[in-house]
Amino acid sequence: MPDPSTRVLLVTGGSAGIGRATVRHLAAAGARVVTCARDGDRLAAAVGDLPVVTTTAADVADAADRARLVEAVMAEHGRLDGVVLNAGLGWAGLVEDMPGDVVEGVVALNLTGAIEVTRLALPHLLAAARERGRADVVAVSSVAAWAQVPPLSVYSATKAGLDGFVKGLRREVTARGVRVHTVNPFFVRTEWLARGHGSAPESDDDARGRLSRGIAPERVAEAIGATLDAPRSRTVAVPRWAGAVRLGEVTPVDRLLDAVLSRRLGAVRRAADRAVRRRTG
Repeated sequence: MPDPSTRVLLVTGGSAGIGRATVRHLAAAGARVVTCARDGDRLAAAVGDLPVVTTTAADVADAADRARLVEAVMAEHGRLDGVVLNAGLGWAGLVEDMPGDVVEGVVALNLTGAIEVTRLALPHLLAAARERGRADVVAVSSVAAWAQVPPLSVYSATKAGLDGFVKGLRREVTARGVRVHTVNPFFVRTEWLARGHGSAPESDDDARGRLSRGIAPERVAEAIGATLDAPRSRTVAVPRWAGAVRLGEVTPVDRLLDAVLSRRLGAVRRAADRAVRRRTG
């Protein structure tokens, strides 16, 4: 296995939350990290002070930006040993209340963008696996991939799709030395909800009232770092007990959720509205 200090890693969505914590964690371990975000100034302020980190403004939902991002990694380092697919967007509310352009944006970033970054990176990852014994793809998914419940139906669908893509990709590349992982967090203390509903990014101090309740993003970053050292492909829940959410896919639990939640949509809608107002007001 390659020494982590020699790896070149690409992390999408590095300006805040899980992405920023991951960039800092990997850089502290000695990896050379290239990271991107839509807001280049905020990205540079977040992690640009780290000497082993290169920042670039890029939107993973944009095809031209994706191609330019991978090309930039190769132009600077001449190799790519791993990709962390972190950039993502959420939206809380019922499907009938969701604007069509928001649906397209969530799917474009969470699913299409992640698949396409992987596709563009894959020739370089396969080359790294041939030359150095391994390469890695880490998809930051969610426990929502395992239990598709309102008010996160569309978000859950993108994460379930991402998990499905990972499973298929494993069967394409495992024998060729590329490990493919998912890290599936429970709720994480980030601006996820506020940003998904259109609020502009804030400084760390100003963002405190906008952070969703949950675990610290550093815990997810540590799990991502551990997968990059794992001897085989992994699916990891953070925290570990959150893996119990998979029971939501098992009959009769899934049938029970169908019956109970569909009768509670009024309460679900009101709770989602309150949460959004608190984070964006």
